[in-house]
Amino acid sequence: MQEFARIAIFPIPDMVTFPGTVVPLHVFEPRYRKMVEESVNKKQMIAVCNTEKQISPAKKNSSLQEVLTTNQATYQPRKIFSAGFCNPPEKTEDGRLYVTINIVQRYKLIEEIQTLPYRIAVCAELLDDSTELATLLPLQTQIVNSLAMLISLESPNQANDFDRDSWLSVDPVSFSFKIFQLLRFDSETMQALLENTNPKQRLNIISAKLNQI
Repeated sequence: MQEFARIAIFPIPDMVTFPGTVVPLHVFEPRYRKMVEESVNKKQMIAVCNTEKQISPAKKNSSLQEVLTTNQATYQPRKIFSAGFCNPPEKTEDGRLYVTINIVQRYKLIEEIQTLPYRIAVCAELLDDSTELATLLPLQTQIVNSLAMLISLESPNQANDFDRDSWLSVDPVSFSFKIFQLLRFDSETMQALLENTNPKQRLNIISAKLNQI
């Protein structure tokens, strides 16, 4: 059964987030500080999402005080994004917030119900097509092996920190998202992967991209 949720929208250019990952953010604009604080108090999810386009630009050469007291560029968010719950923020003396958001699920924007001071939308869960997990295991193993090889070549000192067995123990569907705690591709590829509802296709694309590195 499809579930719906009211979600606050935090659009950030080229920022694509996936379920099972943790997103750290430095929040300084007044509207988004308000969004974080209200969402924490209401236990409301926040979507950290890629953007379609810029609606209005930020003022150039703003001072720190201006940045902290005025809203900056405004962006149109993508319709599909991931969302999760924000930990209580760490607040600096000048009001900036350091937060982490634990991303839990993908959603599709259905209807925007608030625009100012920040967007809130009714969203529906974006669910995968059913796939036999057994058919995904070889792809998962291939990706883990490719990652282990890349890390050993590019960062030999970190090779021992890569827990191959731990990554292989994650179920393949969750793995196809959680792996982006380690990987970054270009934002359009990552957005396409986020929107893809076929786990096997996602793993195939990830494997192919890794082989190009």
